[in-house]
Amino acid sequence: MNRYPEAINAFLAWLLQDPNQTVSAPSGKHSSRLAGPDEFGSSDLQWYDLDSLNLDEVEVIPHDLDRLSHFPFQEGTFLELGDTPAVQERFYALLKRRLRAEIERNPPLFPWESEVYDYSSERPDWATPEIVPGKLWTIQLQNLNLPVPMPEALLLNLFEQCQSVVESSLREGAKLVRAVEALFPGQDAALNQLAGYVMASPSRSGASATQSRLGTADFPGHYESATTAQQMALSLIAAKEILNSLTLTVSPNQPKAERCWQTEAGLLTLEIEYQPQSVRRLRVQGQLPCEGSIRFQNQEAQSAAQRATPGYVSVELFNPDPYRIYSLEVQLRDVDHPPIIFAIQSEFEPD
Repeated sequence: MNRYPEAINAFLAWLLQDPNQTVSAPSGKHSSRLAGPDEFGSSDLQWYDLDSLNLDEVEVIPHDLDRLSHFPFQEGTFLELGDTPAVQERFYALLKRRLRAEIERNPPLFPWESEVYDYSSERPDWATPEIVPGKLWTIQLQNLNLPVPMPEALLLNLFEQCQSVVESSLREGAKLVRAVEALFPGQDAALNQLAGYVMASPSRSGASATQSRLGTADFPGHYESATTAQQMALSLIAAKEILNSLTLTVSPNQPKAERCWQTEAGLLTLEIEYQPQSVRRLRVQGQLPCEGSIRFQNQEAQSAAQRATPGYVSVELFNPDPYRIYSLEVQLRDVDHPPIIFAIQSEFEPD
């Protein structure tokens, strides 16, 4: 005789278990023990009772059904099944819900696994963190020597403006005004006057010296609390700090210059060296925190280098012109992030 109904009876007993119970595989005499009507709670259980079951009601089935968790196909008869379509639909619904609960409680493993792993959280040791576009370079702005805290959006705006003028031939005062003029439209005269105060003051005392020339009291605790004149002065001081950080000068008396710039990918270091040998040259060595490239150029020549992993790169230009500004462009990761531009200023006498 076909034993399919008996197998389904045992399988249904497993379906009706509480999926949150800790189930262990049956062993010993319990694995072959037949369950009688009294063990299931009632000998009058009929098939139509299953239609009213849901997952919240499964706990009413006695814990003795745990012994059937691995589908023991037994000779005993639990329910007499027919070919009624409603019975089949109910069976498939119970099967689907039970399997879903089992998979959520105990996710399947690959053959080589002994426990569940979250592979999405693993990354190579050399991998760099995800970088938000537009913020790759701005972490360094937190290290500026500013008299009061300034909004991040304002510093980002000043950084972008300084990038656009750092390699230009404008005088320092004109660069400062150009970097901040979009923040204070129609204030060119006041900005030019304040730029003169800022340039005449040493970097570390620029804030107090500028306030003294303005005839104002101490700057407030934050940028938003300052007057318009104080905000203009603070913006010019910040622009001066950014431009100084982006400019490296070499000369016969100071043939080397170094710069460190903290990025979201790690620390970028640059070393510029003027070598006045038989063939004069400017040499740049950079240590990149991740994949990237550098390009050193002027209007007549350029030198570029790149690498696919963190490490050193080197470029050089021969016979540099005296009192000239050269552009050094550093690109990290990919083109989705804009490069940073440094100005290399050569200050030596012509031959």
